[in-house]
Amino acid sequence: LTDPDEWFKTNIKGKHKIIFDAPEPKAMMTFAWPKAFLLTNKATGTDAKDCSVVLVLRHNAIPYVLGDELWAKYKLGEMFKINDPRTSAPATRNPFWDTKPDDFKMPGLGAVPLGIRDLQADGVLICACDLALTVFSAVVAMNTNQEAAAVKAEWVAGMIPSIPAMPSGVWAVGRAQEHG
Repeated sequence: LTDPDEWFKTNIKGKHKIIFDAPEPKAMMTFAWPKAFLLTNKATGTDAKDCSVVLVLRHNAIPYVLGDELWAKYKLGEMFKINDPRTSAPATRNPFWDTKPDDFKMPGLGAVPLGIRDLQADGVLICACDLALTVFSAVVAMNTNQEAAAVKAEWVAGMIPSIPAMPSGVWAVGRAQEHG
């Protein structure tokens, strides 16, 4: 991403705007809040196109921006204490990337599409904290006797392509607020 500020300027357009700061992996709740905002706006007469939702994945929620291969290779489910909703065991894949329509059920609502692709199709803007990528890839490098720069490069290459990295998550929260 050449100009992270431009990402916010270009994409935040809706009349109704909200940011969700996700520093911790709270299972489906990390992704349920943006969906709840869109569903309740729709129920009160506001289309998703009139909403701007930004979800910042940072700190311990950073593995959600990484592809399945990295989850399996580095046992990210174990490291970040994230269980796979299909197995209830530590996730060996990103449970919010390659989702099925009935992966997430909410009492009273039934199956609710909460995958990253689903949210992005509804216009939710998702970004990542580069500082968290740097720190946690360095921790993994240290624990596996690898070079920190090499693991970071592997993680950046293994990010979900539609999710840009921002200088930091707190920086992204601030910029999103500055853009309304």
